[in-house]
Amino acid sequence: MLVGLVAFVVMEPVTALLHRYLFHGRVGYTLHRSHHVAGSGRWEANDLYPVTLAAVTVTVIWLGVSVGSLGVLAPVGAGVTAYGAAYAFVHDVYIHRRLPILPAKVRLLEPLREGHRIHHLYSGAPYGMLLPVVPAALRRRAERTELDPLTR
Repeated sequence: MLVGLVAFVVMEPVTALLHRYLFHGRVGYTLHRSHHVAGSGRWEANDLYPVTLAAVTVTVIWLGVSVGSLGVLAPVGAGVTAYGAAYAFVHDVYIHRRLPILPAKVRLLEPLREGHRIHHLYSGAPYGMLLPVVPAALRRRAERTELDPLTR
């Protein structure tokens, strides 16, 4: 259980680094650009990222279950899967309303939505999702605009 919890917590900085250096990198932005363009449609090229990461995680869990000496990988995979589910819930269900099953505003989730709005406004920091670190200068700059690039 502890290994899974540690994996969940470690995924936030890992995801922020992937988002910053892969998704917004020269090569990775080819797919990720679709996420920053309004009106991309129901499916985006960017959706290949979570599908690929899920496939890797399933492989990690399978190795943990199938290879005795790699047993620790099963709870690692479970923690990564729990993080992925939380990420998808916050990002896709709540923030981008790709599955509009929640109210438009949930006070507990609004700071995460605002962090992601700032990310979309400037295509930069914050790169994290569940614990976004928003530079103070960007927060002040974003407070001066009502523009919401998250609504499509």
